[in-house]
Parts: sequence; C-alpha cells; structure tokens
Amino acid sequence: MDEGEELIVYIGYVLGVLILAASGILAWRNSRIIKHDRKTKGAIPAVSSYTVQVTRQSKLEESGNITTLLEATYQEPEGIVRVCLCRMNGTISELKLNHAVQIMEHTCSEFADKGAALNVASYHEALLNEDEKSALIRIEQALQKQ
Repeated sequence: MDEGEELIVYIGYVLGVLILAASGILAWRNSRIIKHDRKTKGAIPAVSSYTVQVTRQSKLEESGNITTLLEATYQEPEGIVRVCLCRMNGTISELKLNHAVQIMEHTCSEFADKGAALNVASYHEALLNEDEKSALIRIEQALQKQ
C-alpha cells in the first residue's frame, strides 16, 4: 500500500469517527428535548379516548381504566343524576375529546331543563394536556350559564 492509499484510509477512519460522534450528540440532545417536553406538557398517553357517563346511582363506579375529568350533579324528581366526562385510558375509540365535550354539554343542558343543578366538580389534577384543560374550561363556562 503506498502513501496516498494510507492517507485515504486514515481520512475515512477520521470521518467515520466524526460521524459517529455527531450522531451521538444529536441523539443525546434529542432525548433532552423530549424529556423537557414531557415535564412541561405532561406525558401524553398513546391512546386517548373519552366517554360521557350518566348514572342515577349514589356513587359513580369507576374502573381502573376510566379517569373522571368533570362531574355535574342534578336533582330530578326521580333522584340525583351524575353526568361525567371521563378519559378512557388505553382504550381505543370511544369518542374523540371534542365530540365528548359536545355530548357532555348537550346532556347537561337537557338535565338542567328537567331539574336543578346541584354541583359541578372539575378534576384539574387528572388532566394530561392542554387540549383537556381547554375542554374542561369550555364545559365549566357552559355549565355556569345554565
């Protein structure tokens, strides 16, 4: 091997090391960005779907895969009715958030026409992201107008 060929091999080695170092630095910075985003925005679940539950029982029965975000209670002649906006954790395709909010507003409007509103409870500590926060604020404002 002559001197020119050796030089080309050494240049190849140096370029390879530089490329590996640059990719390592980029991966490290990317992981820091992702970690920062999760801290500021909260961990966004892989699957988020929502449901609206209407119960006439004394207490809402929650299962492990349901998180209540907002609960409105109404007094009717037949008894107390609870209307809850819930997030279905790890369940595919109940409702999208906007659709669940529309159903919640409509359902609460119907019960407000039939009976007296007793209580509205929001569970802000259960929120995972800004979309849920703005949806909760929207529902709270709509319920205050009833």
